[in-house]
Amino acid sequence: MRLRSSHAHWFETYVPRVETVLALEALADTGVVELEAEEKLAHPLALQQVRAALAEFDSLCSQHRDLLPERTPTTAGLAEEPEKMAVESLERLRTAFARMDGLLQEQRTLEAERRNLLLLRECLAAFHGDSSSLPGLPRASGFLYKRLFACPRRLCVEPGLGTVVGECVTGEEHDFFVVADLPGRAAEVDAAYSSEACLWLEVPDWLSPSPDEQQRQVAARLGVLEEQMATLSRALAEVRQEPGLAAAVADLALLRWFVGHAASMSETQQLCHVTGWTTAERTDELQEVFHRAHIHARIRYASPPVFSTAPVSMRLLPWARPFYFFIRMMGVPDRTEIDPSHLLPVIVPLLFGYMFPDVGHGLLLAALAALLYRRWPEGRFLVPCGLSAAGFGLVFGEVFGIHGLLPTLWFKPMDDPLTVLAVPLAFGAGLMMLGLVFNGIEAWWRGEAGAWLRSDAALLVLYGAAVAGLFCTACLWLVPVALLWFVAGRVYAATSDRLAQFAGSLGQVLGSTFGLLLNTISFLRVGVFALAHAALSQAALTLIGDIQHPLLYGLLFAMAHVLIVVVEGLLVFVQTTRLVLFEFFTRFLRAGGRVFRPLGMPPQH
Repeated sequence: MRLRSSHAHWFETYVPRVETVLALEALADTGVVELEAEEKLAHPLALQQVRAALAEFDSLCSQHRDLLPERTPTTAGLAEEPEKMAVESLERLRTAFARMDGLLQEQRTLEAERRNLLLLRECLAAFHGDSSSLPGLPRASGFLYKRLFACPRRLCVEPGLGTVVGECVTGEEHDFFVVADLPGRAAEVDAAYSSEACLWLEVPDWLSPSPDEQQRQVAARLGVLEEQMATLSRALAEVRQEPGLAAAVADLALLRWFVGHAASMSETQQLCHVTGWTTAERTDELQEVFHRAHIHARIRYASPPVFSTAPVSMRLLPWARPFYFFIRMMGVPDRTEIDPSHLLPVIVPLLFGYMFPDVGHGLLLAALAALLYRRWPEGRFLVPCGLSAAGFGLVFGEVFGIHGLLPTLWFKPMDDPLTVLAVPLAFGAGLMMLGLVFNGIEAWWRGEAGAWLRSDAALLVLYGAAVAGLFCTACLWLVPVALLWFVAGRVYAATSDRLAQFAGSLGQVLGSTFGLLLNTISFLRVGVFALAHAALSQAALTLIGDIQHPLLYGLLFAMAHVLIVVVEGLLVFVQTTRLVLFEFFTRFLRAGGRVFRPLGMPPQH
């Protein structure tokens, strides 16, 4: 088990400018690199042209959102200058969208003609063979204005609206108005029918006077339009699926990702200076990545900038990841601090399970957390906690508050409450001792082992002697020795006014001892909650015990225990979190580190 966090190494490399994007892709692919700029070197990358291209890319995408390719491949191996890459990709995008715009315009023209012909076909059918006069409508005369309007039947438009002469025929879905008026009233007539949501129906020049021939002509023209529109749809789909369009979108998306991280890079003439942190143990690992990508650059580990803080890599094992959020609440340990992430999968379930000892409740909680895994992945820690509760329930012989269904392997909590309280008290004392030991290990890592041995080590001996004295009074003689040890060590390290240091160190050791004892007594709450859980389960069974109806009994039994699981589960979680953070972590965890955040991969489309 690794108790120390892995610290990252500072690396630097100079990459040819034409290989900048490719280099960033290769580093992101490793998952072990975090970029950070070294402020004193060179100048930031000049990417104004790239940013302008990306702005136009966003504008084109917002205007042609429905025309973007459904699937865009991931770009790889782009060893070009970002400016050249942006210009070429944008030009490919403009060309493709211009072609599609032309095809769409043709589609709209054909669709408008098709809609007109469908209305005309309905109109011809409404005339019942008396449509021979319709072909004369398009031909304007000097003394008469003529129009054919189609109005939805639900509008109930009055015949002759705003016209001198008006004729109305009723179709399947529309009313068709043949109107005539003076030429000077053309605008007034059009406005009157438009206000009623009517459409002007255009009668083509090629329409025959013969009613039978009219239907045949309209049907033939509709067939031609359908073929032309199908051809345009295929052409539009071909342009949309062209590799050039998909590649242009992928390249520009990659450039957006690159620009987002370019602040961590700088340039000197034709080279880009790439710096940052990596958790790779040897430069060979990163150099091999560059070699496979044919990038001509060397990577070396160097001394980090003076004011830069090395990030810490929390390499969590799969079984420890659900408990990582406990550490996030407190902060991340730096490289001179103990990483408690591997201890939490043991400590948290033990505390939680002891406060919630019931086979049925524990399995129900674990099953609920497993079912909600996709919607609430942070709740994964409840699975081992629920199984621990079921384990303690097995020890105490309790299933949904009922004793006797399973044999009691140890004892019933309500039969021996003092033992129930004493066990977590001993466990808490052990955690306090472990926290003090961890504090000493951290002092050794910081090069302060001598100072720790002179004073804080005495606090460990003092606390251990006080705890052991509860069982063996002979150990209590170590208490005054440890007091003298602590005070003497602090006075010895003082450079002036040793009398004041003597009084201050005496007060400090008494205050620390008192704090340790209070923290230890705080673990009594674990036993108290175990007793409360047993009492609450018994109370629930007693309240519903007199109900004779089996269905009602089952319903109330289920409701009572679901309520117990929800309410007690929340309370036990709060108490477990408090004990871990404020009683255990505060003994050694200062949370002085920052999390290693590896460079993210380019977007996948």
